[in-house]
Amino acid sequence: MKQIIIEDVKIEYDAGNVRIVNSYRVNDVQKMRFVLRVFRTITEYKSKRTLKSWIKEWKAHNRLYRLGLFKTHMIDCDLEENEKKWRLLAYEILGI
Repeated sequence: MKQIIIEDVKIEYDAGNVRIVNSYRVNDVQKMRFVLRVFRTITEYKSKRTLKSWIKEWKAHNRLYRLGLFKTHMIDCDLEENEKKWRLLAYEILGI
């Protein structure tokens, strides 16, 4: 996987996945949006998913991490290209 650091946020990525390492450290939606926009611009990453969808997933991961649920799985946020529909629905609800 390739790596890039934007605003102290480490991102690992390949064609099918973008991983925000220690994603729980960023709680500000404006910073999330900025980091993801800069990431897409610098890397010219092509995704089927929208920026809004990515942010909802990131917020959902953060909420579950803060609640202490699935901490080992929620410490990083994997923004997968081929995400299951039920997970996207869960992120839609949790990422409000």
